Amino acid sequence: MKYSDKVMQHFNAPHNCGHLDDYHGIGQIGDPGCGDSVEMTIHISADNQKVEKIRYRVKGCPAAIATTSITSVIAEGMQIEDALKITDEQIVEALDGLPESKIHCSLLAVRALQLAIQDAILKRLFRKAGLVSSDTEFEQLKKDGRLSEYLGLQTGEIGHNCDGSCEVSGTKC
Repeated sequence: MKYSDKVMQHFNAPHNCGHLDDYHGIGQIGDPGCGDSVEMTIHISADNQKVEKIRYRVKGCPAAIATTSITSVIAEGMQIEDALKITDEQIVEALDGLPESKIHCSLLAVRALQLAIQDAILKRLFRKAGLVSSDTEFEQLKKDGRLSEYLGLQTGEIGHNCDGSCEVSGTKC
């Protein structure tokens, strides 16, 4: 399989790898047990306007690693609204293309970023509203499946944990 030089650069020397222990938001997608997966943690600025720092852990093929690396580079320092607008096509273009069979890999990175931002925003809103008193309490609410109740969703809709193929195929996992 032929990858661009940019893909190989980000695969061989990925940027922003790791995990933020004191993260504001976390996004997890994929299945680490049997396929590609990404866990992305983010820090949001004190004024809630900017993605200050991103770290991630990724398991997957060179395309999954490269797309996650370039997504973190592009999004770090961006206004939240702009980071939420990042598309799979932008990521593929930033890497000078991907083989057709690997384009779905960009879904993981972009979706993990969106989920991390969503998590950070919800956590801050829940604290501001007095629904939780700490980040730990919010995390417990998520873990117990009670967050979906507050948002009027079916249990399991938050933290949708597939490999992104449902986005391409249009079928719900």
